[in-house]
Amino acid sequence: RGLGHTGGTIDKLESIPGYRTQYSSEEFAKLLLTSTGSDDSRLNAAIVSPSKDMVPADKRMYALRDVTSTVSCLPLQISSIMSKKIAERPDSLVLDVKFGLGSFNKNVEESLQLASGMIETGELCGINTTALVTRMDSPLGYAVGNWLEVKECIEIMSSKEAALSELSADLVNVTLALAAQMLVQGGKASNLRDGVVKAKENLHNSKAWKKFRDMVSAQGGDVDTIDFPAQYSQAKFSAEVKSSQSGYLVSLNALEVGLVGVNIGAGRKTVDDPIDKTAGILFQKRPGMHVVEGDVLATVYTERGDQLANAVQRILDSCTFSADQIELPPLITNFVTNEGVEDFDQSIFGEY
Repeated sequence: RGLGHTGGTIDKLESIPGYRTQYSSEEFAKLLLTSTGSDDSRLNAAIVSPSKDMVPADKRMYALRDVTSTVSCLPLQISSIMSKKIAERPDSLVLDVKFGLGSFNKNVEESLQLASGMIETGELCGINTTALVTRMDSPLGYAVGNWLEVKECIEIMSSKEAALSELSADLVNVTLALAAQMLVQGGKASNLRDGVVKAKENLHNSKAWKKFRDMVSAQGGDVDTIDFPAQYSQAKFSAEVKSSQSGYLVSLNALEVGLVGVNIGAGRKTVDDPIDKTAGILFQKRPGMHVVEGDVLATVYTERGDQLANAVQRILDSCTFSADQIELPPLITNFVTNEGVEDFDQSIFGEY
């Protein structure tokens, strides 16, 4: 779940009406064996919250980390993340380790230490573990919030190849790379490039979308909601963030955007805070794009009308502009294994 400026996958999925995330270990095993329909295939995929009988101490330690200012403590990060992974007893594990303004680890060296520590922990427990180190200076994709991020993913998975938005390109690339390495470690792809090709194919042929629909249905979610996302209720208040100058958008401060999300209700300051499923921010411009003074950069949605003006100004202040077009830094910087660290080959993505 989300805490502070970081969002939570479980919070996002629970924005789908009826979607169940709490399962016992036995129920989770049965869920994976659920038949998905006429082809009599098994579900084999689910996204759930750790059950009450899984790493119970971590839940208390996670809450304590927030109030003791130890959220970024490296050993506590490793133990919190890897305790849940090890308890699941996977054969193989691929980690997305972030760094940058929106991460607990602000520079790549810290994230490489975190990745190496988690890989060492996984390998000591007999789990084939690797990691991609990815930049989080700006938010991934164009949506920030709970339902808004689910809606963006729905649009990506249900779109045809030609319809994939430039606004979501970074989100798609990170997902393809992670999926590709999972295919390599699962013996379904010969290398990362081959894995990207296979992952991209299953995104474009709608197999990923069908599996997501099957998963939502099996976990009690309202499939009509994801089939017709435009019918989802919208936050009561909204306002546009307009550019104060012309030029190129260089960056969006991911930390500041995340903190704004908390203030408008999309996140929580403590583990017991409620969240607003409809609150969030939709960006119409992304880093690297040219803007003209007065262009709409983003739209803020919230039920907290008293926070709207402040949110708009803070989002505008989080933007950095340049008169000249610049080359954006690579989104994925390194691939890490138990044998060491190597630079990530950006050319594997090819053309859409």
